[in-house]
Amino acid sequence: MDDRPNILLITTDHLRYDTLGCHGDPVIRTPNIDRLAAQSVDFSNYFVQNPVCQPSRASLMTGRYPRNHGVRHNGSRLDQNEMTLMEFVKREGYATACVGKHHIAQERFVKALDHVSAAHIRRNWREREDGQYVVEEPNELEQYVRDRGHEYTTGYALPHFRARLGAVPSELPEDCHIDAYVGKKGKEYLQQSQPHQPFFLWLGFYGPHHPYVPSGRFGRMYTGDDVPPFARAESDLARKPPEYRIYCECHDHKYRGFSRASDTTFREMKAAYYGMVSQIDWQVGEILDTLDENGLADNTIVVFTSDHGEFLGDHGIPAKAPFLLDCMLHVPFMVRGPDMAPRQTDELTEEVDLFPTVARLTGGEIPAWVQGQDLSPALGGGVLPNSRDTVYAEMVDKRCVRTREWKYIHYPGKPHGELYNVSSDPHELRNLYTDRPDIVTRMRQRYYDTLDATEDLVHPTYQRFSGVDPETGEELTHYHTW
Repeated sequence: MDDRPNILLITTDHLRYDTLGCHGDPVIRTPNIDRLAAQSVDFSNYFVQNPVCQPSRASLMTGRYPRNHGVRHNGSRLDQNEMTLMEFVKREGYATACVGKHHIAQERFVKALDHVSAAHIRRNWREREDGQYVVEEPNELEQYVRDRGHEYTTGYALPHFRARLGAVPSELPEDCHIDAYVGKKGKEYLQQSQPHQPFFLWLGFYGPHHPYVPSGRFGRMYTGDDVPPFARAESDLARKPPEYRIYCECHDHKYRGFSRASDTTFREMKAAYYGMVSQIDWQVGEILDTLDENGLADNTIVVFTSDHGEFLGDHGIPAKAPFLLDCMLHVPFMVRGPDMAPRQTDELTEEVDLFPTVARLTGGEIPAWVQGQDLSPALGGGVLPNSRDTVYAEMVDKRCVRTREWKYIHYPGKPHGELYNVSSDPHELRNLYTDRPDIVTRMRQRYYDTLDATEDLVHPTYQRFSGVDPETGEELTHYHTW
């Protein structure tokens, strides 16, 4: 019998690092994720490579940076030349499954799945603005809700969706919530898993992505008066690049006019987001209990993370936004498994590290073109042989490098930028770009060095010549096309 560990990857969408009880939030109730963190190696300095869904998830699945795998924005397809972690573990002999949201637009990825359920069950929430939600052929979630005597609606069909910044607690029963359905289908898969073959299950919750629609007790769990204060400062946006102010007044924004929303509206939005997080926590507990009840816990590695964070009213901005602040890039990453020593580590880590780490844990050989770092030494209680001093992220028109003390955000071809002392200003409320030209110069050079270090020169589809420099004797590789 194959005794390699099962892998359970649990992802959320829009979950910030600091909106969990185990990470210091004084209000939110997340007992099950807190329990998982206490049993895990919990990485407190883990950052994603992009602040929106598809590019970030492509980096998670390929172990490569967005400018190399090519998914730069939502709506992009992952190139067919890219191998995903799902395909890798299938080739290694694992049964593969995806339950819930994956957002990987690639035929190779889909073909690598032995089992799929609850995928693509949240329709485009922009499709109705007239208060109507018309479904001619219900998907599996809509049919499930209908069979229970209810109708599922979302997006602009929700009452006062835009004015309420997407916060419309649902009147549906708790078990008709989209993430309760994902949890249900995940439990069914675990209960039917075969002991003779290890599995890789990606369990992708849709929340706490807007619309914020917690249901049942979770819709009543928090009020606007309960939530912690927002990270804001009077001169915050005035000191940031003009892109922020343009964004706040964008007529095409789903919550256009949000800059004029009241503090009460923002607080109610945050309370609904908290309800979504607690509703997901409920399902995480159900999944962990299912592992225990089916004798799977002792041989299953559980990874919990998110594709990116959320502004959540900080800086006066709701939901997600195309900026490279820590509220968008800093997310949870915890790993529980056999022979792992639970602890919290502050190693600087990135989401591209998942692929090489899972490859090593499953006994595979890490492909040369994977750009992340194998974290398995840290999981065993040791130290990483090559600790990072910098993490890197990018959006379509911006790039950033971050150390433990400073973050520099580069705007290519533009005269402005961002610089924050993240050790003394963790919420990035004071842009020092014009105040500290000495640090800007130093961090800009670090940025260029990081671009060199993260360049893709080994992808297997590249054609190359190799030879020896006649003057130095150094072996060189030259890339070309016919």
